[in-house]
Amino acid sequence: MTTPVNYRQGSTWLQTSPVDFNHNLAGADHADEWISEVEELKIPHPGVWEISYHARSYTGGSAASNQLVRTALFKNGRLIPGTEALTGGHTVMQTTAGQTILEKFDVNDVIKLHAYRIGTNPASVISNGDGRTGVMAHWVSPGF
Repeated sequence: MTTPVNYRQGSTWLQTSPVDFNHNLAGADHADEWISEVEELKIPHPGVWEISYHARSYTGGSAASNQLVRTALFKNGRLIPGTEALTGGHTVMQTTAGQTILEKFDVNDVIKLHAYRIGTNPASVISNGDGRTGVMAHWVSPGF
């Protein structure tokens, strides 16, 4: 019995490296920003991929005001529906949230982590060397 040429495709993983950063969400409410400190992932071959991320957010607020951070993954500059996660509340807090979904990709599609703030208080996406914020992709099958 011979091993098919594409045998190792099923074990293909892509993952960002752990990095220390504090990305201040300085844009307007609901204005997506690429979290540029988290490297983009480029898909090496087509098919269905399980994509996942976790993002640590910081929100500064008070009991009188609400501050939220929405994170999500983008494919080729467009939101991937179902990857949105919302954190924050009425107090200063740090929270790690994320999503995992299946998505069909073509060769050289690019995945990037984005975020925006909701509210007027300080908000950011942060990470440290133990990998609090990152993006992962695992090839699952050649297609639906």
